[in-house]
Amino acid sequence: MVGRILKIIPLALCCSLFTTIGSWGQSASLQVRMLVSSSVYVSGDLVALQLQTLDPDGLPVTDGSLINLYLVAHDGSTSAIERFNSGNQETDQAFLLPEELSTGNYKLIAQIQGSSFQTEALIHVYSPTIFSSTVLPENANPDLGAQIVTSSSEGEDIQWDVKGDSFSVSSEMLDFGVLAVKVFDPLLEGYPVVGVVRKSELGEGNKESFQLVPPAKDPNSRISVYFLDQELVEEYHLRDSASMEGELLKHQGSSSVWAYQFDNLGEPLGEVTVNLLDWKNKQFSTFDNTVPFDDAVVNILDHKRKRKYIDQIYRTDFDNYEPFWQKSDQVAPDNVYFSKDYEGIATLREAFSGIISKVSVKRNKDSYELILSPANSGFRYEKSPLILFNGSPIFQLGDLIETPLHQIYSISVYNSFQSLKRFGILGRFGVVSIEMKPEFEDPLGAKKDGYPFYLGINDLVQINSEEIDPSSPDLRPVLLWVSVETINSEKSQTLEWDDSDVQEKHVIWVDLLRKDGTSVQWSQPLPQQSTQK
Repeated sequence: MVGRILKIIPLALCCSLFTTIGSWGQSASLQVRMLVSSSVYVSGDLVALQLQTLDPDGLPVTDGSLINLYLVAHDGSTSAIERFNSGNQETDQAFLLPEELSTGNYKLIAQIQGSSFQTEALIHVYSPTIFSSTVLPENANPDLGAQIVTSSSEGEDIQWDVKGDSFSVSSEMLDFGVLAVKVFDPLLEGYPVVGVVRKSELGEGNKESFQLVPPAKDPNSRISVYFLDQELVEEYHLRDSASMEGELLKHQGSSSVWAYQFDNLGEPLGEVTVNLLDWKNKQFSTFDNTVPFDDAVVNILDHKRKRKYIDQIYRTDFDNYEPFWQKSDQVAPDNVYFSKDYEGIATLREAFSGIISKVSVKRNKDSYELILSPANSGFRYEKSPLILFNGSPIFQLGDLIETPLHQIYSISVYNSFQSLKRFGILGRFGVVSIEMKPEFEDPLGAKKDGYPFYLGINDLVQINSEEIDPSSPDLRPVLLWVSVETINSEKSQTLEWDDSDVQEKHVIWVDLLRKDGTSVQWSQPLPQQSTQK
């Protein structure tokens, strides 16, 4: 589906009581406070996080910052990178580990671009190949265990109430606090990890760039930026170029990028050159790669193996997630034509001439041109539509109009006001989307691969379904993970959870970040499983 035109609006704020800053993470003194939900993972797992921006005095920041989160291997190389907006508290923060990671220690290193600080947390990642091997990994130590968090003081200004299926917290003295809570079985799941702040290894010059170079300098012209993989459009006036690139850096979700310029009357001026700074090849310090592999870690990994097997059999999708941008309302094309429904049509040209409604083929010397008519009108548009050929944006098909129809999966037509408004000025004369069958080579594949790839703000949303299919085993070792709940003197919080089929000794782990930047971590067994009152 083609997405809507994104409007640039301020992202959600945590709370008006937090400190504010005037720019998006450009201060060299800003820091990141990072919580990682566990220390033990299998490659391909989803890593739940909490990322908070702190000002130079250690106080939480209202409007957040753009944060780069690097996954760093033991040799200091960057294995993966995601970007987050710490001011967006509407979605869970999560990092998807690459599936091809080898067994080893990895660091999650968070840094606000331009800051002289970085925050790092060590995690242990295991390749699924260990499940089918009887040989201990070379870098595994059977005498070494994962980190365990011991109980600490709750804090005199906080009142906690832990029950078997709920947790309540309140305070008459607390101005504001951000709460993270995890209820889990420590025999089957690792404890959370609190990141450590250190001096940045990247330096203050580590800043991102999203530069657009238009063919014309007309300040009244408009630039349409098309995100191919998301099929989303963002539009800007060139006179707003001072803020345009900064706004583009806030785009949610990663995608290849293409841009085009139009004058103030909507006439095309030409393709816009997009220059993106490659920030993936960052080098950090090396560190030890010996992973813990004692009986406790083996037990956690064995449970992960069982859960992955159950997921394959019952399709429970226990780490289910979806891109945030897909949750937005999307309008279907006005008409969709599937090639399997038509016989005797040899090429795209014949299809457009004979079976595709509101589309005609106009011969122009030695080439053919598509012309659309509006959905509810008999007249024709003046010029050719935007054509998305297997996702690649073009305005003329050229020789592609003779593509054999048996290679085409579908042809979608957008020619109503409702369906076209998502394209902005790109869809002024309609839009035709042509999707090829996957078994055939994309003739524009090389061109598509050449488009610059933008690593947008992390767009994963973890889905925690409240209803669990009773026919499938529920092997959740984590009954609850929340990372962005807030409390103050007038607002308490009560969190509830459901039991799973895992009948072991669950504990509750709590982290509270106060307005003054201080924090409390605390844990205890759930009451009904504790031998002490």
